[in-house]
Amino acid sequence: MKKFVNLLLTALAGLSMILSSLGSATVLADENAPDPNDKYDIVLTKIKMTDLSGWPKQTGEDGSMYTGQKLDTGKYFGTTDTLDGVWFEVHKDTANGEIVAQGATADGGVVKFTNLPAGKYVITENKAKSKIPGEDELANAAAVPIEITLPVFKATGGWYKQGEEAVHVYPKNTVDKPTIDKVVNDNDKHDTANLGQVKTFKVTSVMPEGIKDYKLLKFEDKFSAGLTYENNLKVTLNNAAVDKANYTVNVEGTAGAKITVDFAKTFIASLNPADKLVITYDASINEAAVLGAENPNEVKVVYATNPDFTEEKEQEPGENPELHTGGKRFVKVDKKLNKKLPGAEFVVKNAADKFLKQTGNVNTWVDSQDEATKFTSGSDGAFEVKGLAYGTVGQAASEGSTSYFLVETKAPEGYALLKQPISFTVNATSYHADPTNLSAGFTGPQEVNNNKVTIPQTGGIGSVAVIATGLLVAGLGLMLKRRFAK
Repeated sequence: MKKFVNLLLTALAGLSMILSSLGSATVLADENAPDPNDKYDIVLTKIKMTDLSGWPKQTGEDGSMYTGQKLDTGKYFGTTDTLDGVWFEVHKDTANGEIVAQGATADGGVVKFTNLPAGKYVITENKAKSKIPGEDELANAAAVPIEITLPVFKATGGWYKQGEEAVHVYPKNTVDKPTIDKVVNDNDKHDTANLGQVKTFKVTSVMPEGIKDYKLLKFEDKFSAGLTYENNLKVTLNNAAVDKANYTVNVEGTAGAKITVDFAKTFIASLNPADKLVITYDASINEAAVLGAENPNEVKVVYATNPDFTEEKEQEPGENPELHTGGKRFVKVDKKLNKKLPGAEFVVKNAADKFLKQTGNVNTWVDSQDEATKFTSGSDGAFEVKGLAYGTVGQAASEGSTSYFLVETKAPEGYALLKQPISFTVNATSYHADPTNLSAGFTGPQEVNNNKVTIPQTGGIGSVAVIATGLLVAGLGLMLKRRFAK
């Protein structure tokens, strides 16, 4: 009879441990029950999984049954990944009961609760105190809270107690994090612009599992010195405008600005997994931009379930968005005389027959040549044009080129006006020899050649001599004609 009772108790213990993996483990009384004053340990191992589909379940991936024993996690769960830094609390009787033990998992996702008297306990996970290393945050969970009643009977007979005989529990979690992506127009990581031309930047972030547990969600965007913040910041959630009461915006500076968008906790709690947040604002290239080089900005999302232990995620390396612009240097010369020519005036024309107008630090294109900005060669014949877009949308700063034209509107003194436009090319190295290494110096200027007028167009000694010679020839001709006529 006693053997039958023990077999029955063993079977019931197995059922008890199955229920424990689902969230509860119950005490089984028998005639060999431990002393009421005995103490017990619980060893908790936090399992990190990519998918909780089908969990909790009665048997593991290898078909074995969990009954409170220490598991080979690789065989049972199909993974050996664990999570350190997860904070657990042991409550007496209910999930809101007195906390009698607590601590964070470490050294392989393990935390031990020791010297617990017999009784019912509920083990809960506190995300607000958890400190998960890396960029992950806790997302979906299985078998939490865990309800367990001590002592727990072993399926093989006897009771789980302390030390090596402690009962083992295995709560499971997936982890997740918000995504972060930024473009400098509607779609592209790379774009080109004229000096002062406004572009609309766009930051997109998809919300993770577990977003409702976040206590912090903010986005930080740091401009390089060559970019200027131009306001017009807007936020949308799934393409619908977000009320400004749900976030605060802080902008430090204008050129080289730092922008922070910090969302309210009540708004974070209203978010759902896969929700898409989009932040847009305007920016432009300023006069501090290195011509031919990338003018990037670095954006990141800062987040936390524990506000004292924040995580942050930036875009993947090499994916920081950028704007770029270029320029060209010229020198007006008389190549025949090897002479620099001051005082020549030019306007710049593009392929669409528009003319460049510079107003302050903004380049625009106008229809009338009369409205265009005049570029004048100096005493050394030099002049330059800066802040011209080159290449096409989507091309990096080192790629692409664009052709423009110089139209001379005033020739140097003593020289004829150039009748044909002078073509020139703007690209990454048309201004700086190496825009990533300014110590390499400038690219040599493009020469714009004029030849001096050699046939005077108005009076002077030369014209008198020509007239006198003509009169002399005409007179001799007349005399000869009269002589032969006689």
